[in-house]
Parts: sequence; C-alpha cells; structure tokens
Amino acid sequence: MAISPCPERGALVTYLNPDVLDPTVFLRGVVLGAHVEDPQTAHRWLPVLLPDRTIAVLDTRNIIAVHASDNA
Repeated sequence: MAISPCPERGALVTYLNPDVLDPTVFLRGVVLGAHVEDPQTAHRWLPVLLPDRTIAVLDTRNIIAVHASDNA
C-alpha cells in the first residue's frame, strides 16, 4: 500500500467523511500542523481546521486530494 500523504501546514485537504451516517461523503479542512504517527498502527494523523471552526484529527489514509497553500 502506498504511503498516505502528509500535507504541509496551510494545505487544503479533501477527505472521506469517517462518519458513515452523515449524508456528506467528502469534507474539507485546512491542515494546522505536522502529522503524528501512531507507533502501533503506523497510521499518520493530522490536525485539521474545519469550515465550522472546529478542529478534527484526521487519519491521512482518508485524504483524497491536497491543494497547496497560497501562502507558499
């Protein structure tokens, strides 16, 4: 399996909604910082700021698209 992407801070990510009961399939958020790797599962997790100004911790395996920050 390919290594999941680890976008830089400020990148806009589109990802699969982990809530299977939610009718919205894809969500977007802005990466807030560096990823953290779970040593037992090797999954990488990212803090993401959502449009409603809440913060989620996203498993990078759910990311389907990454758009670089305009501030680069």
